[in-house]
This record gives sequence, C-alpha cells and structure tokens, in this order.
Amino acid sequence: MLLIDKAESKNWYVTLTEKVTIANPYFLFAFTHRVTNEVTSVLLTDISTQTERYNQFAVVEGTTFTLDAGEFEYVIYAQTSSTNLTPSLADEEVESGVLKVNFDVDRTSYEVQLTEKIYEIETSIQLLLLENGDFLLQESGDEIIL
Repeated sequence: MLLIDKAESKNWYVTLTEKVTIANPYFLFAFTHRVTNEVTSVLLTDISTQTERYNQFAVVEGTTFTLDAGEFEYVIYAQTSSTNLTPSLADEEVESGVLKVNFDVDRTSYEVQLTEKIYEIETSIQLLLLENGDFLLQESGDEIIL
C-alpha cells in the first residue's frame, strides 16, 4: 500500500525493475479513485541509485499530482514513451495496489478543567455540599439548592 497526506512530500519505494521487460523504461502511474472512478495519470522519474533492488520515486501531493482524499487503486506501467499519459498505450503493467490519500489536518486536543466538586455529607436527609458553598438538598426526587 502506498500512503501520502494531502500537500505532503514523500518518497515511494517499489520493486519494478525485476518485472520490466523493456530497456530504460519510463514509469506511468495511474490512480483510480475507488468512489468516483476518476483516473489521474502521471509520469514519475525513478531516482533510485540501486534499481536492481528497488525503485524510488519522489512525490509531492499537490505539485507532482493532485488527488482527492480517499482510497485509490493504482497501476504502474513501464513504457518506452517519455510523454504518454494514457495507460492503454503503455507497454506493460508492472505493479498494482492501493494508494491511500489522507487529509492533512491539524488535530486539536483540549484539556478539561473541572471547577466544581461535590461533597456528600452523611445526615438523616440527603444533603450535598457544592464547592461554591451551596448545599443541594434532595427530597423525594426533587432537588433544592440552599
């Protein structure tokens, strides 16, 4: 699975060279949104120095390509063309999988400060002492603040 957040820079590492049958391929990535079926295709440059072990692609969501948040099915094609963006015209499919694009959101957490404490006082009637000094009297289901 490939992952990226909206507006994030990231390196993706995949193993493609061992599956390629053409010399000096260009890699076409096609992303299909799982809900809308919208297809986005982009040519990415392999920046790996060890292509016999892995292929590395530097991507910036919003610059290299722009995708809606959600899940996509991706297919990577190898091709001889340096300009083709049509998957059906690519030479061969070399990998497929799932891409998840997350919203880039700042998470805010709040700490709640309790300002009122309730103390229970034993007496023949049910009486509660509130932190502010008031008493809460409960008689037969009715609450009365004294």
